[in-house]
Amino acid sequence: MRARFVVAVLLAALIAMCITPAYKLDKFQFSKTDNVKFLFERNNEPIRGNTSVSLSITFDGWNTTIKGIQEIELSLSSSATIPLLLENSSILNFDIEKLEAYGAKVSVEGLYDGKYGLLLLKVSPSKSRQKIRILYTSHYQPLLDIEERDIIEWHMKSTKDYFYLPPEAYMLIPKIDGDVTISVESYPANYTLVGILKLPNNKYKPILPERGTFYANGGRFYILLGRWNIYKKNIVIDGKNVDVIALTDEGKWVVDELAKILKIYSSRLIPYPYDELIYIRFKGHRSETEGFGLYGGAAGTQFKSVIPHEVAHNWFGIYAELGLLDESFATYTSAFYNMTSEQLDYWEGMCLSSRDSTPIVDINAVRKHQTNLYQRGGFIFRSLQFVVGNKTFFEGLREVLKICHARGCTQTEETLNLIKEIYENLTGQDLDWFFKEWFYTADYPNFTVSNLKIAQNDSYYSLMLNITEENGFAMPLEVRIATVAENITKKILVNGSSLLEVKTKERPIMVILDPNDWIANINGSSYRVNWEKFTFEKIGKEELEINGVKVVVN
Repeated sequence: MRARFVVAVLLAALIAMCITPAYKLDKFQFSKTDNVKFLFERNNEPIRGNTSVSLSITFDGWNTTIKGIQEIELSLSSSATIPLLLENSSILNFDIEKLEAYGAKVSVEGLYDGKYGLLLLKVSPSKSRQKIRILYTSHYQPLLDIEERDIIEWHMKSTKDYFYLPPEAYMLIPKIDGDVTISVESYPANYTLVGILKLPNNKYKPILPERGTFYANGGRFYILLGRWNIYKKNIVIDGKNVDVIALTDEGKWVVDELAKILKIYSSRLIPYPYDELIYIRFKGHRSETEGFGLYGGAAGTQFKSVIPHEVAHNWFGIYAELGLLDESFATYTSAFYNMTSEQLDYWEGMCLSSRDSTPIVDINAVRKHQTNLYQRGGFIFRSLQFVVGNKTFFEGLREVLKICHARGCTQTEETLNLIKEIYENLTGQDLDWFFKEWFYTADYPNFTVSNLKIAQNDSYYSLMLNITEENGFAMPLEVRIATVAENITKKILVNGSSLLEVKTKERPIMVILDPNDWIANINGSSYRVNWEKFTFEKIGKEELEINGVKVVVN
């Protein structure tokens, strides 16, 4: 980083605008100071005005060069100071070539702290409308950028195939409150252009350009360039047209699956609340399975293992905010899409492999408690669906979305109490027991068959089962009795110990506890994390047979 910038400030006299006099200031010196970014952020309230940026972008697979023209339009009635922040580092270098002012006189002060530069433009209006025009060149190495200036940069990693430009790479950051227009006049061939805008509510919205132009009012704007194909599909949900768009190299099947997901989720929750859904594929910054939900979209490293969850955030997290429980609900909702019995077993194994003993009600941050918040939380709502029944459960979910859309539900315990109250009103039952044992502990039930007897009569067999639960849970439980000719499924409440008697036409050969995997229980999954190898492995479950009947805990 150079300790000084050369700024040519040209204040031109334009006859058409009747501006006099004109003057020129060369070789402007930046003064050394501390914490320029802090000075920028505390520098007065934003001034009303509009900003437009015109860019030409080149990329050689490693370096981007951005030729830019930035214009700031003002309507000042008295003198004001406009701060402009720029970042210079080993991977990002800004060269300001010319600054022009129309309808005003401008004096410039420059400050620099070793990483950030600050231009303070003191604008003295001579006309009712003023315009500041800055010509510059930016040199940026996106593949080396690990700055993580904003939370979205924690997830995205630039590669030769798809890279992003933070606003610091392509413009001077003005403290201006108004419309922002970004026109990309040229960019590398074989790349596709898209943007992500940070909204005032800290959500992120994907934006497609209109003839190379983005209208990016409201917050930080990221320009993304990728070697994607664009696939589009229009579907109708609840009488409304929704455009489904995929920017990916995975194939056309992705946009068809996105449409399928939207229809499935909409049929069980509320109709998809937005007019479009845009999926953007990118490289993960930390792992190969990384993503995030967007306002009207989703972004991620791969479709199958990431995007069904991220699309669910358009209901839980974007449309309605439920705080940390957004992740639990998104995990639960993603199971609507192509969930197989093997995947359920895998999901249950993730829950049971957790070494985190923190109850969900006590979790205050996502990163340290991902398994409990995502996997356990999602499975708990699956269990609640089993307890209250499908119709009641989805009716309650729609009520949760309605309430939390209107007011926000970001406090975990308050939100759990709200959810409990909704389902108690719908069922007429006290559900305090369910919420206490699942959300206020980190344990799992341990169902076992402690005794099994078979009695044969003239025309039927009588099976008597004693089912126990050893970890203090009281839960309804499905039990399937299989014979050669039939499967019989019963539902009983297990509270400590319960007895089930079933009559069958033929001799039972198998008993399965929780055959549909409604409940994560200790002996229930064939998968576990091997913490020594940090791998997820299929384990051999001990087979149990009592009186010639195979007993399986699912």
